[in-house]
Amino acid sequence: MKAKLTALALASVFSTPLLAQPNVTVYGVADAYFGYGEYDDNKFTGVNSGGLSGSRIGFKGSEDLGNGLKALFTLEYSLNLDRNDGIGTSSGARQQFVGLQGSFGFVGLGRQYAPGYFVNKYDTTGGSSALSPQIQLAKAAGATIDAGGGSRFNNAINYKSPSFGGLSVNAIYSFNEANQDEDRRTEDKLGVGVEYKGGPLAAGLTYQQIEGGDIDRPDDQKEWMLGGAYDFGVVKVLGSYQQVKDALGNEGNTDKIYQIGAAVPVGSGHIHAAWGKLDADAGSDHDVKSWVLAYTYSLSKRTTLYTGFLHNDNEDETNQTNLASKEIDGVTVFGEDSDNFVIGVRHTF
Repeated sequence: MKAKLTALALASVFSTPLLAQPNVTVYGVADAYFGYGEYDDNKFTGVNSGGLSGSRIGFKGSEDLGNGLKALFTLEYSLNLDRNDGIGTSSGARQQFVGLQGSFGFVGLGRQYAPGYFVNKYDTTGGSSALSPQIQLAKAAGATIDAGGGSRFNNAINYKSPSFGGLSVNAIYSFNEANQDEDRRTEDKLGVGVEYKGGPLAAGLTYQQIEGGDIDRPDDQKEWMLGGAYDFGVVKVLGSYQQVKDALGNEGNTDKIYQIGAAVPVGSGHIHAAWGKLDADAGSDHDVKSWVLAYTYSLSKRTTLYTGFLHNDNEDETNQTNLASKEIDGVTVFGEDSDNFVIGVRHTF
């Protein structure tokens, strides 16, 4: 009898903290595609992960602290469905933060999305790494404003305001956390985004900066983007304009990126088309043009089939490519076009 009472007491002690834990949600994306790509004599054929959306697994939860205050956390990690890669490393962590939310908005600490990540809402492909002209051009310009790794900031403090009549503000500051004798702020990052969402209209202005001050980056890298989208029902039109000043390896230049696209609903699917251009300050030989034609079909609310063709038109001094390598026999090749075809499936949970 004493043993039973002891067991019940221990069970009560250890179960009490578990019952007090917040609700935890497991979520994620499983996305894989077959891809074929060409760049000059190089050809790629294979299966890749994350064509329409990056594959990931995440855990998030909240606890009600009373008086409208909540504690929140998110742990989200990249997955590569096509090979045996682990998760939880610094390169695999998409988000890792804890924060508080109340009538004042949200404040979080950790690795978090910068405002530049959310410009995918002005991209007809939703920021597809395999099919987005905007992401291709942002890579060519060395920009951080795109729905990719460049807009995930480490060691960051993030503030998000409540919505005021559809208008909201998102601000973030990232500490480089390096010991520096002269300028502790070198390689720190900041971002500010102001967005409006009302009915069929969405628009936003985003600014991001990387602090310069060392040999590798003598000047501040400054970027901004103006984006917009309007849903007419029969077609949704999306577009953006951005500038990138003093990108790493491109100091002294201010590059411009234009992109415009449309999504047309067709039954349970959408036809997506977009065109964009990197107008390089260094001259027309450094320009890149990119366009895409794609189709997505919803099998359900969580499962989407997709296919698309992406073309990068490189001038003499550029080599933006997606699937196929830009190197041939160890030599980097410039000025060749890049063609990419993908067909895949995305499932969210």
